[in-house]
Amino acid sequence: MRKAVWICGVFALTTSAAVAIPIAPECRKMKDPIGCTCAVQNGGGITVRKGGGERWFSKRDGYRGRTATNEAFVQCNKQARGQ
Repeated sequence: MRKAVWICGVFALTTSAAVAIPIAPECRKMKDPIGCTCAVQNGGGITVRKGGGERWFSKRDGYRGRTATNEAFVQCNKQARGQ
């Protein structure tokens, strides 16, 4: 019994605390569905490339598309990936 408790304790300490987030429907086919979902939820979006295909982007605004770091996007990624 003690061995099982010890193994569970070690397992709990070594696994990451990732939180499962529901993937946005428009992000399911992306290479990075977690990053896409965090971007869409926090002011970003999806754009179509000239040659075809889609890509996601984090929040765009400010002078010539330059922005400060979208902190909500960063925190969403950290939480979803367990970092």
